[in-house]
Amino acid sequence: MKRDITKILGIKIDSLTKEEALSSVEEIIGRSRAAFIATPNTEMIIKAQGDDHFREMLNDKSALNLPDSYGLLWAGRFQTLWAPKTPGLRQIIVLLEWIFSILILPLATRAYHYPIKSKLSGSDFIWDLSRLAAVKRYKLFLFGGGPTVAEQAALRLQTEILGLRIGGMMSGDLSKSDEVVEAVKKSRSEILLVCLGAPLQEEWLVENLKATGAKIGIGLGGTFDFVARVVPRAPSWMQHAGLEWLFRLIIEPKRLFRQMALPKFMFLMLLDRLKSG
Repeated sequence: MKRDITKILGIKIDSLTKEEALSSVEEIIGRSRAAFIATPNTEMIIKAQGDDHFREMLNDKSALNLPDSYGLLWAGRFQTLWAPKTPGLRQIIVLLEWIFSILILPLATRAYHYPIKSKLSGSDFIWDLSRLAAVKRYKLFLFGGGPTVAEQAALRLQTEILGLRIGGMMSGDLSKSDEVVEAVKKSRSEILLVCLGAPLQEEWLVENLKATGAKIGIGLGGTFDFVARVVPRAPSWMQHAGLEWLFRLIIEPKRLFRQMALPKFMFLMLLDRLKSG
């Protein structure tokens, strides 16, 4: 499978449309060897800067890294903007481009779909993936979330998608990893969806996916919470404007410390661009 990759702060990000991503999933399921997919966002990119093991998992272990935030699309586009090579002038132009590109992002998100083609958030992709599974008769297994969250998410998916097959579901209790592996294996599920948060979900998939017998494992962060409606999603206009992070911060102020990863990410992108000249 040939990958169209853009590197963001040293992390590989795949450039795919939704249709291409689903086609890649089919291709992976058709292989004899199991593989896992990651869904990086800006917070995960920041974590990978100081965690070599996590960095290796994203760059060398995952079959695909689907961009789960507009921050990554912004970063990819920012890297392509022209700037002169003249010292001094280059720094000024890059700084102005950085400020301007951030300010207009909520107003013109479509302009940022290059070189990374599209944002593929786990909360949306799970629905597309489930529709594909229903058509192809793939079976899903849901692992993660708090008590009953995986069950609620599975019920909603099956209610809204005719013919979807769920092999099983278990909450994100890592002390029961062996039970999860055995349950997935017995269910003969092709697709394993894991919501444990990064980097736990990626580590778990690297260590256990092969033993489960599933063809593909996907780390989806807090997606089950959204599907189960435990946590509300931002209005569509905020999603399309790249402001989902702001909505989460408003309804969950305790996320403030985590959300500091976004300005840090943008600042690191500026430094990286200045140094790359």
